[in-house]
Amino acid sequence: MKRNKPRQSRSARWDGGRDRKAGFRKTAEGELYITGLNGVRECLASPHVKVSRVWADPGRVPAETGKVLAAMGDRVSGLQGKDSPYGPASQGIAALVTREPLHDLDDFLDNLEPRTGTPLLVALDQVEDPMNLGQILRTCEGAGVDGLILLRHRSIHLNQTVAQVSQGAFAWVPVIEATNLRQCLESAKERGFQVVGCEGAAEASPWHQVDLTGMTLLVFGSEGRGLRPLTRKTCDHLAALPMHGRLNSLNVGAAVSAFLYETIRQRIAHS
Repeated sequence: MKRNKPRQSRSARWDGGRDRKAGFRKTAEGELYITGLNGVRECLASPHVKVSRVWADPGRVPAETGKVLAAMGDRVSGLQGKDSPYGPASQGIAALVTREPLHDLDDFLDNLEPRTGTPLLVALDQVEDPMNLGQILRTCEGAGVDGLILLRHRSIHLNQTVAQVSQGAFAWVPVIEATNLRQCLESAKERGFQVVGCEGAAEASPWHQVDLTGMTLLVFGSEGRGLRPLTRKTCDHLAALPMHGRLNSLNVGAAVSAFLYETIRQRIAHS
């Protein structure tokens, strides 16, 4: 007599069914395909993104993450090798997520609850390289930045590559979209922020001489061109990194890291 196997509860079957639909699918507007343990884990933990589907190899997923997946029921499928409907997965896991809508600056500042006590924002003036933006998001998250301002035009936006490079940081750092950066900076100044342009202009002060302990918005220029003249004119201060080698500038991602951690150093020393 054939015996039926005990039926698993839906919440425990995350390692069972395979998604067998053939063909590679494209993500819809607002969707991102994230692959790798760190990125997926941060998306699962963040209230700012919606995880609509996960593909996972149960033998490669840590127990803690496995418990989260078990609670997702039919939204989790087992991996057939490394292939998911949206591309190959790395480290045995991938997810399809939907990011939260981009923020309006005034609405964002009206509801701002600083992560570290004193508000800190970063603005990018026509940065176009997705690898740079991914690195910048990761640094902003680690440094406790409250929001990242991007231009709507002539600028890289949060896309598949950016999200992947950020290693999940995009799930935590609010992104604010600005049509006019100068107006955005002026609005922040009216609310008490000092705006500091970070570049090696002749009139710039050494970075350690600029007080970054108060409410601060750091502005960084694009790769190659730096800050635009009107953006530079709108800044309260210009600050420059010390350069002792033959090269006179750093990659914008490296410059953001340096300035953010100088800001943290000053604030720790001031506290």
